[in-house]
Amino acid sequence: MKQFLLDSNIYINFYDRYYREEYFPSFWTQLPKILNKYVIIPRIVVDENYHDPKFKKWLDNNFKKQFLNHKNYAEEWAEVLEHIRNSKCYKSEALTADGGWAHEKIADPWLIAIAKKDKLTIVTEEIRNPNLHNPYGNKAAKIPDVCDDLMVDCIDMNGFFKEINLSI
Repeated sequence: MKQFLLDSNIYINFYDRYYREEYFPSFWTQLPKILNKYVIIPRIVVDENYHDPKFKKWLDNNFKKQFLNHKNYAEEWAEVLEHIRNSKCYKSEALTADGGWAHEKIADPWLIAIAKKDKLTIVTEEIRNPNLHNPYGNKAAKIPDVCDDLMVDCIDMNGFFKEINLSI
């Protein structure tokens, strides 16, 4: 069975942007089954500052598997960072800026490291950079671009819903 890693923006889509519980109760009835069957959740994704405390509590009550310890993938994480460092597509800010991937609390490179090693599919709403190969380099890395380079499967939220045959 195919397994997925959801980027933080997918969870935010669920609880804040598109599927708020008060408007989509049937989605929230099905979500625990979806997460427990198809999704691996690294601790770093839960710990990111973007998440509402109410959602974190909901996740603690509904996700029955253990959160994955992302630090077990430190070697693979370093390889992702090295890829960014060596790529002509990125400036050093892609690693060192406030949201740069070299900061240990940024989930994006960890997700790619985990997905690459464990052959998982990343689900994100980030879009590929259409100017990725500009001669000046880019200040930020995007999950889909790095996944393409490292041959990691990456799909968007609707692609995820299609893969798991979600119908509400």
